[in-house]
Amino acid sequence: MATVNSISPAEYLAPEESEAQRKAEPFFLARPLYRLWRRTLDELELVRLELPVRGLAAVHEGLRACQLSDLHVDRDEDLERLERAIELVNEERPALIFLTGDYFSDPPAMRRYLTSFSRALGRLNPTIGAFAIPGNHDNWCSFAPIAEHLAKAGVRPLRNQHHRLNCGGHPLVVVGVDDLMTRRADPNGSFRGVRPHECTVVLAHNPDTALYLRHLRPGIVLSGHTHGGAIRFPLIGSPLRSILQLGSKYYAGLNRYEDFYVYTNRGLGTFCVRLRINCRPEVSSFVLKPFEPATRATATGPA
Repeated sequence: MATVNSISPAEYLAPEESEAQRKAEPFFLARPLYRLWRRTLDELELVRLELPVRGLAAVHEGLRACQLSDLHVDRDEDLERLERAIELVNEERPALIFLTGDYFSDPPAMRRYLTSFSRALGRLNPTIGAFAIPGNHDNWCSFAPIAEHLAKAGVRPLRNQHHRLNCGGHPLVVVGVDDLMTRRADPNGSFRGVRPHECTVVLAHNPDTALYLRHLRPGIVLSGHTHGGAIRFPLIGSPLRSILQLGSKYYAGLNRYEDFYVYTNRGLGTFCVRLRINCRPEVSSFVLKPFEPATRATATGPA
């Protein structure tokens, strides 16, 4: 079984400077620091790993899916970063694409960039489909116009809803749970109509949503929200006090919770404090593989 330590080596892409970035550069003595800061914000990391999904049918093993999260398209450079991320996603040739919330930070940014955002997402090219859920900022902005533009771009918005895919004759259900922080999450409603034997890929912006999903037996939970902690140091991870009930280890990457896994994407954008240290913006690329939790006897061995 793959663990978080089995992630393949990351691929780093150093973006070319845009004309807007060059014009925004400060006095030449400060330019080295400015460019280093911009590099931490804009150098994308493509993370590839095997994603263990409980109940995954054998016919779905090897299916590729990509995830983007926390885009925060608030400035021209955020839109440029999104466009580069979309190029990376398309190069992976995924069957499925998942967007896990926080597309803008506030209503003015949403109004300014909504059309460009939709145009950029329209270039996504999954072979099966693309799905999106709201994050806390999307509910604060108003998710209705965002959902409309997602749909125009060919991305299906899911808000406490699910969509059943018939892949190779076996169902695979994408479940979209609304945001927990803004008290819009309805896990039971999201799963209403999902049969107990069906395999589910659950999209939930806040990783803490896993606490309210465990009785529904999710196959995998894909989240964002944390920005990976934004600041991460070797060995200790993020020094920031945990904003999650699950604990700070769920800030980023693949982590097991009880008998299923939660994957937390570090996001593309920033909010409030435009800073990242050892925590590059992330594009996730998954290969789905079956995961069946070991029984207690198997896990612990004979007494």
